[in-house]
Amino acid sequence: MKENNQVPENYNKLKSLIDSEARTEDACREFLKHVPTLLFKETLIKLGSSDCDYRSHSGDSDYVISGITRDTCGIERIRVYVWELKAPQCYIFEEDTKNRVKPSNELIDAENKLLHYYDELKGSQQFLEKFGIAHSDNVCIGGIIIGCNLKLVSGNYSEEEKRMLFARAKRIRDTCLYGSFGIKLMTWDTVLDQFRSIEKVASFSKGKLS
Repeated sequence: MKENNQVPENYNKLKSLIDSEARTEDACREFLKHVPTLLFKETLIKLGSSDCDYRSHSGDSDYVISGITRDTCGIERIRVYVWELKAPQCYIFEEDTKNRVKPSNELIDAENKLLHYYDELKGSQQFLEKFGIAHSDNVCIGGIIIGCNLKLVSGNYSEEEKRMLFARAKRIRDTCLYGSFGIKLMTWDTVLDQFRSIEKVASFSKGKLS
């Protein structure tokens, strides 16, 4: 009950951070602990632990989270996911040509860091032991959380053009680059929507939705 009562408050706080003109990456990161299922590809059975700015030789990984998961075959195992974060105020893509956009410097930086951190942590015995991981294959790439619905594309485009160019650029990246490695690219609005979904489920369980 207490957790459900906190949902509207969390939603409003995160929305305020997303709408802020200041960079709010660190503050937004604190809300990920409330939506752990969003950060796992498999069904999450039991949440383990999470760590912000996990230190490695390559740098500090923004967010790692572990838990007991169950795959489509019903097999349960402990898995840990590595995520890289950028502020909601960062653009995801920027103008390249009239009919094409390119990844922003912030997105390129996030991709580079994510790949390096994942590669190093996967081979770190200390990391495996800290999170109780039996095999390095259970260290997984989560993805990148960056920008918001108002920061999809920068440049001299109409709003309709921005939506179309973003959809195409994301589809191409998902198909040709991210898909093979299971990398998810999402905005902070996707995280925000999770709180709305939680509130709807809580309201339905109380018989408040028609």
